[in-house]
Amino acid sequence: MTESLKWLQCPVCKETIYWNIPDNAMEDVKRFPAPIVVKHQDHYLIVYIDSHYQIADTEVATACVEGKSKSE
Repeated sequence: MTESLKWLQCPVCKETIYWNIPDNAMEDVKRFPAPIVVKHQDHYLIVYIDSHYQIADTEVATACVEGKSKSE
């Protein structure tokens, strides 16, 4: 269901972005809209996907920090 490419106009640089979601990425999602982080050039977008895998909302990430976890 998620195999087709999705597109949106980047709110930062106004370019058209084509992207997709891996097939099994949404299997465990229990609450929608689900946030998806999309990296585009030097900026990140947060795209919210509804239960029909359609774009519900988009916002620009103003800051991005990549965290790492340790298993105990």
